[in-house]
Amino acid sequence: MNVVWSPLARKNFDNLIIFLEQKWEPKVITKLFEELEEHLNIISQNPHFFPLISKKKQFRKCILRRRTILIYRIIHKERRVEIVTVVDARVDPKKYKF
Repeated sequence: MNVVWSPLARKNFDNLIIFLEQKWEPKVITKLFEELEEHLNIISQNPHFFPLISKKKQFRKCILRRRTILIYRIIHKERRVEIVTVVDARVDPKKYKF
């Protein structure tokens, strides 16, 4: 399946990169991109692999790193996966805004 990013997901991921550039070494960002690519490959090949966190909205949660989570949904009729947002794992899931 094709994987697309929502504007919110792109914005949140860009903000994460900006934060990492200010606080961490470049190898941390490189590692994040490697892990992102691996997880996006899993999602595109087997979108049901990661657990549902909302049956109503059909959102799934992929833990990218210890503190970074991808929230996505499968849009079957369009044969694509949408990355809905990227969130900090330390945030209460009830406070996710999407």
